[in-house]
Amino acid sequence: MSDKQMVFNGINGATGDYLLPPLSPKEISQVIQGESLDKSHQQELKAWFERVTNVSLGPKEGVDPKDLAQSGWGVIFAFQDQERVPALKEALKELLDLRKQQAGDHYREYTGPDAYRPGESKNDFLARHGIGPGPADPEKVPYYLLIVGDPQTIPYRFQYQLDVQYAVGRLYFDTLQEYARYARSVVLAETGQVVLPRRATLVGVQNLDDPATALSATQLVAPLAEAIAADQKDGKSDGAPWQIQTLPPAETKKARLAQLLGGADTPALLFTASHGMGFPNGDRRQLPHQGALLCGDWPGPLIWRKEIPQDFYLAAEDVADGARLLGLVSFHFACYGAGTPQLDDFAHQALQAPAAIAPHAFLARLPQRLLGHPNGGALAVVGHVERAWGYSFTWDQAGRQIETFHSTLKRLMEGHPVGSALEYFNVRYAELSTVLSAELEDVKFGKLANDLALAGLWTANNDARSYTIIGDPAVRLPVRAGVETAVRPVMEAVRIAGAAKAATPASAAPLVDASPKVENGGAPPGAASASAAAKAGPGAPLGAGVMFSPVPQVPGGFKEDNPELYQAWVDHIKSGYTNTDQVFQRVLNAFMRSHNSTLIMYWIIFGVGVGFFVTAVVIALQTQAALTSAVFGGLSIASFITYFISRPTQAVEENLQFMTWLGVIYNSYWTHLAWSFDPQQAQQELDKATADAISQIQQLLDRYAQAVKNRPGLVEGLTGQREGKDSGGGSPSKVEKG
Repeated sequence: MSDKQMVFNGINGATGDYLLPPLSPKEISQVIQGESLDKSHQQELKAWFERVTNVSLGPKEGVDPKDLAQSGWGVIFAFQDQERVPALKEALKELLDLRKQQAGDHYREYTGPDAYRPGESKNDFLARHGIGPGPADPEKVPYYLLIVGDPQTIPYRFQYQLDVQYAVGRLYFDTLQEYARYARSVVLAETGQVVLPRRATLVGVQNLDDPATALSATQLVAPLAEAIAADQKDGKSDGAPWQIQTLPPAETKKARLAQLLGGADTPALLFTASHGMGFPNGDRRQLPHQGALLCGDWPGPLIWRKEIPQDFYLAAEDVADGARLLGLVSFHFACYGAGTPQLDDFAHQALQAPAAIAPHAFLARLPQRLLGHPNGGALAVVGHVERAWGYSFTWDQAGRQIETFHSTLKRLMEGHPVGSALEYFNVRYAELSTVLSAELEDVKFGKLANDLALAGLWTANNDARSYTIIGDPAVRLPVRAGVETAVRPVMEAVRIAGAAKAATPASAAPLVDASPKVENGGAPPGAASASAAAKAGPGAPLGAGVMFSPVPQVPGGFKEDNPELYQAWVDHIKSGYTNTDQVFQRVLNAFMRSHNSTLIMYWIIFGVGVGFFVTAVVIALQTQAALTSAVFGGLSIASFITYFISRPTQAVEENLQFMTWLGVIYNSYWTHLAWSFDPQQAQQELDKATADAISQIQQLLDRYAQAVKNRPGLVEGLTGQREGKDSGGGSPSKVEKG
């Protein structure tokens, strides 16, 4: 921030510009004053803030947030997902069994009529389960709640509001196998099979001539590392001291950061501050790369003001297949680091018309990759939904304010579950929201707005609200005093026993079982088998340079273990659509040439008929030659009969109809193949699709033959005998199948 402008985090990968241009406090103040606030939510935040200033953070008094038997644990599914809940529960079975054992009577599963319902608010959901606003009461609703579902089905807004009183996390993957991997990773970490040294690494990317990253590197990461190190030196830490590592700006390149996310240098706790990548709605990179971490490779806004190449940022596919991530908790201060809503969460009425910023709400792919990794995943990723704001750690006149971050990391390092550790951000959100709503109320009734103060309140409020846990909120760091070095184990492939078929709702990506299976000489490990694909997910539309569903959702194991076969499959499906389109267009063009030529010829016949008629009249009037007039008159009548009665153009019209139907058959055939995932059923699927297409083509040929048979000749046209045709002369009204 400068005296005249505020500079925000986040880079537009398509242009190299900031996601938001630098804005003056006056401009932001105008935006804020046009924002509509949820009154009931504001009142609850105020009451909650007043409560927590006098008692400890977490559930109601007397309940230990470190003990699940007291605080409770629950999982929330969406009612819209009820058909695939059995498959999800089977994939998560190891985690659910562990939490049921730990939480005992305070374990809950919200499925069926108890599940989240479409459009439901947090208050409505809690009221159905016997509790209103106030501290979490595990006797009614557990303190730790895991949402299982995509943010289109269970919105981010519900998660934000629920997270004020409860510790909430979210899981959503494209494949059942990723759910199973994550569940196994948590169980390994919490049953003592993964033990890590007490080591934390803090990374502050600082790009050249970039005020936003300069601010986060110098005013957040550096003092945060100093504060944590001071805790260890002064004996304020719980147990043996932690090793605290920071990276100088020159070492924040992509290759180095990749070593901290699965390489030999991967710590137990990783904190990064950087720009998060953002892309325009409809950009082919938005779904796979939004929220990726922009590294020190980017030379800064003065030098590079064009499309950002992937060489400059770390995305999901940059996490190596051989990465070892078990036990990691990662915290990313970056725009869209956790996910993206469909609509802009921040009011911009003064700057631009409201518009969708994404085709649908989605989780960032990088956290999904970290949590569902084949070798064993991270335990949790904390990140931002929407944009991140520098005002969360600086304040006008007061300077840097890092206590929220410091307290959160300190709690994590002392053994608190991640959901409990993040309560400090909830307190900050409640405090700022309470002050902001009061300030806006005063401005509404005539108080002169302090633009700078109002801008600070607003950005800090939105920033504190949007920190989100991807993963189970009850996980904690699997560290132990005295462990100096540890090699993370590689998790064996997880098999999902008896995974049920799962129907996929329209708002969700295809959910598939990617378990390795070798049965009766079947598919090799890593091959994909479809658990379901009832409807297309919210993928990008088919078009040049745009991936189409279901290619992006092909099971991870298939893509990772058989990349050449995967690419061949993708190319095969794409070429099928392309060839079908080319064949259809070429045949259509050929028919159109014939069609147009025939029309031209018959327009000529029509003109000749009119000419003969005029000639006959002129001859009759001028020469009184009856015979000549009769000849020309007869030719005229013959021309009109040929044009209006015989109607040979009807055959061309029918050909166009049949070509359209043939195109539908071809496209149906290729669509059928595109949704055939199971390698063990591939030949049967192909045979069935081919047989169906041949049968439909045969019916089309029979229909064509019947139409030709029923087409009228000249005599039939004159007498009106048009067997099998309706009075309009279009296509057959009834067709006998051959």
